[in-house]
Amino acid sequence: MYVKRASNKEIVALSTEQSADYPEFIAHNDPELLQFMQKNIPAYALAKTELGYSKKLQDSDADLARVLEDLVELLTANGIITFTKLPMAAQVKLLNRKTLRHDMQRLNLFNEEEDDSIMP
Repeated sequence: MYVKRASNKEIVALSTEQSADYPEFIAHNDPELLQFMQKNIPAYALAKTELGYSKKLQDSDADLARVLEDLVELLTANGIITFTKLPMAAQVKLLNRKTLRHDMQRLNLFNEEEDDSIMP
């Protein structure tokens, strides 16, 4: 990206091509460039906001998956549902995660105080 600066050295415009008005190349991850884009390009600010919400949603999905695992474990332990009645894909995913968590606990990769699940 090439930039045009004001007399105070602040970026005032951008170009993808170098010219007399845009003589200075600036890296795409330069903090000055990112600040200019956030302040002056509404789509950039919107995209950043949407990425923030997307990350929060992904984190929430992971939390919800853990809740659902624990719920299935509780329902099967109390005989309310039969594990084998779940779709095979669900059985495989739940068993894989249970095995992974068991292996991580065995290797002490989990802090047991933080693992508040009802699953072994």
